[in-house]
Amino acid sequence: MYNERLILGGMDYFYLFLIAGVGLVFVILEFDKQQRRRVNSLLKNANDVQPLLMQRCMDQKLSRINTEINADTFHAHNNKELEASLKQITVDYNTGKISLPVYNNKLGELLDKLGRK
Repeated sequence: MYNERLILGGMDYFYLFLIAGVGLVFVILEFDKQQRRRVNSLLKNANDVQPLLMQRCMDQKLSRINTEINADTFHAHNNKELEASLKQITVDYNTGKISLPVYNNKLGELLDKLGRK
């Protein structure tokens, strides 16, 4: 009789822990679903934002290129070619023909050409 009560009492604890465990799993899954929604909405909102470090690097390259072109009057013919290239690359980027990484790479190439003069 004592053993039967112990076994039945143990079964009561088993069901109690089973129900508590199922409830805990449900709460965890709901929290996970909520967090996924938040992350997805954040990613959708941030999808149109250009990479800031690349943008900053590109601005520095543009500044150095413009400084070099304006300071170097000795190689006027090369400067006109480089200015035309810079204008064409800038127009292509502004009209959406080339992406930010391609624009950044082309500015780097122009900067290399200025360094080799």
